[in-house]
Amino acid sequence: MFGAFVGNEAGAVTVDWVVLTSGLVGLGLATVAVVSGGLENLSGDIGQSLANASVGPSVFATLGSVFSDDFSAGSAGWFGGQMVTLAGFGNVLQLGPGQLATMTANLPPGTSTATITFDLIGVDDLSGAPATVFVNGQAVAIYSDNHGNITTSAPDVAGISVTLDQHYTNDPMGSGSHGHDSRATYTITVTDPGENLTFGVGSGSGEPTSDEFYAIDDVDISVG
Repeated sequence: MFGAFVGNEAGAVTVDWVVLTSGLVGLGLATVAVVSGGLENLSGDIGQSLANASVGPSVFATLGSVFSDDFSAGSAGWFGGQMVTLAGFGNVLQLGPGQLATMTANLPPGTSTATITFDLIGVDDLSGAPATVFVNGQAVAIYSDNHGNITTSAPDVAGISVTLDQHYTNDPMGSGSHGHDSRATYTITVTDPGENLTFGVGSGSGEPTSDEFYAIDDVDISVG
């Protein structure tokens, strides 16, 4: 019986697999113990890097435009002025007597240039009262509509260039009782504008809006 027991090989493979499996489990546990500390430190570094990453400025700089408003959704973000709908113009930001309308755009860090474009509209046979354009509180352009006779000027301001495209000067657009209006597009380029750019337009008219007024439309600010 003893000889038969010693010579019997049944179950030997199972014993071998138990030994091998336990060895592999032990090796895995030992590996985890060795690398867990390093993995924990690496995951912490990755998490910190992601938390500190800022992709907004580079995306904005690539896209160009950081602000655009045609007043189709109202005048949120503007201080002063009121959104009105005018026949012949649609939605615009109207400036009442002596009123100043301003807004501030946040620019990406490192912006080298900012370009402001907008339409300035003179409504209802203005009699020479000026509209003044401001950038960061400084006057950079003056526009005067005197019954269709347009005069413009641009003070010499360091780091700011101004161009104007006059579309019409005394055309009946049907927006008021007189119906003779002017429209021009301003393009203002600001060098090294910083991270906050304030833009505004002030009306020098003292007459009620039922007689005459200035308005602005299609404002866009882009960066480069």
